[in-house]
Amino acid sequence: MPSPLGNFFVKAIANSPFHSLLGDSIAVISVDGWKTGRRVSTPINVRREQDGWIVISMRKRTWWRNLRGGRTALLRLAGRQIPVRGEIVESRDQVVANLTDYFHHNPQLVKYFDVQLDAEGNPDPAGLERESQKRVFIKLYPV
Repeated sequence: MPSPLGNFFVKAIANSPFHSLLGDSIAVISVDGWKTGRRVSTPINVRREQDGWIVISMRKRTWWRNLRGGRTALLRLAGRQIPVRGEIVESRDQVVANLTDYFHHNPQLVKYFDVQLDAEGNPDPAGLERESQKRVFIKLYPV
């Protein structure tokens, strides 16, 4: 789990002229809490897809729950502020399907998960099942 101090520095860099140090895979998402209405900003790892971005988060984190129901947020990425709409994939079967596709297109990222690839590059079903219990898949689309 990222530390509050680490998050502070990532947010500071993302909002500064030095944002390019973070590259194009680290962003800061700002969401309004559905209970409190307070804005919460959290650093996230993103992966560009043809029509938006993919984020994989731990289920135990709470920021992504504020995107349920297609709610909007602001994504700070590469020095730009992008309004986005979130689509949360929570069901384990759908998370497995999305992770399978994700690893098929990004096999180099499997090392960050408890999943192994077989000789043909397919993720092992037991690893996918384990990850589907720990993670959610979030799709962000520009609005």
